[in-house]
Amino acid sequence: MDTRVTDDSPIATGRSSRVHRLADGRRIGFAEYGDPDGLPAIALHGTPGSRDMFALTDAGARERGLRIIAPERPGYGLSEAHHFDALPQTASDVEAIADALGLDRFALIGVSGGAPHAIAAVSLLKDRILRLLLIGPVGPIADCDHIRMSHLHQFIFTRMAPSPHAAGAFFMGLRTLIEWAPGAAYHLLLQRVPETDRQVLYRPEVRENLQTAMKEGLRPGVEGPLQDLRLYCGAWNLPLGEVAVPTVMWQGSEDTVVPPDAAYFLAGELPNCQLEIIEGAGHYWVFGEFGHVLDAVRAAWS
Repeated sequence: MDTRVTDDSPIATGRSSRVHRLADGRRIGFAEYGDPDGLPAIALHGTPGSRDMFALTDAGARERGLRIIAPERPGYGLSEAHHFDALPQTASDVEAIADALGLDRFALIGVSGGAPHAIAAVSLLKDRILRLLLIGPVGPIADCDHIRMSHLHQFIFTRMAPSPHAAGAFFMGLRTLIEWAPGAAYHLLLQRVPETDRQVLYRPEVRENLQTAMKEGLRPGVEGPLQDLRLYCGAWNLPLGEVAVPTVMWQGSEDTVVPPDAAYFLAGELPNCQLEIIEGAGHYWVFGEFGHVLDAVRAAWS
């Protein structure tokens, strides 16, 4: 059962399944991990995903005195579907969670498909965000000229993304496979990643986490990933050159899930970005190295 969180009572029990209701009644689901009284960081999951993705940070965050708050975007998990016309509008949900929990200052984490939404939030809340941390981010593909992409990347990000029917069929197929044959879905994932990723994905705790996070994210339907794809594969309309918040970006050189060149382009557009290219790594390295990211979060408060 989820726990309702309101502006009048922002603290509640049941940290893994909490809900904030906006003034219009729309529900935003989120989870908390780590130290309940720790230094806060808001963490945005990938596409598809859910609040459960950051359960792997719980022990490390406790050790470092950090409080990880993981909201779900509309259409994922406990969050009700809601249409946004453009990427910048999604920042309002991050602001709503921060306001409901009384967070004056916080770090902000964006993983994969959560990264564009994190950058949108920074554009709105720059005075409240200590540090932006981007992990294997989806870059502004529509704004990148002549970047290298694999055939699969080209299909997903330039051909499938503009078609709601094609994207809907893809995510519905994925949802069905995860629901009824999670082992087969995971096996397919293992086939399209580099060996470095496989070593991480073979870990039982990582496998359980990813299967749980994706199943929960797609449980209500596919509106969440469809909106993600539509928003970040189109024009972002964000002032990237004005995002002066200190930023750290980690990108695996052998990423087969998002185009590395788009991430490199994004790092070049952000004026205060430290890019760390992880040679030989794929997209899922962070599931074995969350401590590295948490150290950077902790350092933001020093």
